[in-house]
Amino acid sequence: MNPCGRKSHAELVRGWDRLAEERHRQIASGSDLSFDNVIVPTVLRLFQACDSATVLDVGSGTGEFTARLADVSGQVIAIEPSHGSTALARVACRSKSNVEFIEASLEDTGSALVDAAATSAVAVMSLMTTPDLAKFARALARVLRPASRFVAVLTHPWFWPRYWGYDDAPWFHYEEEIFVEAPFATSRRVTDIVTTHIHRPLEQYVETFLKEGFVLETLVEPMPSAEVQALYPTRWAFPRFIGLRWWKASTTSDKDLCIKLGRGAGA
Repeated sequence: MNPCGRKSHAELVRGWDRLAEERHRQIASGSDLSFDNVIVPTVLRLFQACDSATVLDVGSGTGEFTARLADVSGQVIAIEPSHGSTALARVACRSKSNVEFIEASLEDTGSALVDAAATSAVAVMSLMTTPDLAKFARALARVLRPASRFVAVLTHPWFWPRYWGYDDAPWFHYEEEIFVEAPFATSRRVTDIVTTHIHRPLEQYVETFLKEGFVLETLVEPMPSAEVQALYPTRWAFPRFIGLRWWKASTTSDKDLCIKLGRGAGA
């Protein structure tokens, strides 16, 4: 596990293309315990407060969650830059007539989505892999309707470095944005496929979205039940993931206030 320089979307996507088949097998077989028992329940719980008419699934990966989202939504627009992942997602969602796929990053396709008038968005384990968080937030602000909501579940900024064992590395500083290369791993399996995730302090997520008119309304730190804990090789001593739900400002004055508060927070 090593820090690396900043990477472009194209560079990051190459890793996810290589991982796509393995990632699909992990989720489809149920070997990724956290996906089924922690991540998906957390997203769906936070999503209950959202308008489900037209939902953006940003960073939809191999489509297993997209298929579940389609069951509780009117229309789902799945946005994923990895060709390998999108190909598998189309198969996973072949029985879902209300799912549309866009093979691109949100930042690259944002303007084309304005007419979609999305009523909500979700990002399942993808915010920590987008290379430019500010650009992502701006793109999302353009395509979501006023008073809509955005739900994200991602690796916990404080506890994930501790879980992966790099919190005491000389190159790690919690308050900094750091691109980290490592073999992709779940609690049960370590692959030989190197992917990159980006460590960011929690305040960076809050401030970045606040500047684009998003107010953080809910934060959860899910922990598995005792029954699920028993399935893991090691007990959870702390949360490994974090769930966030933002509300998009509905008036110009509200957005102006968010921008002002965001600038103040970053001072």
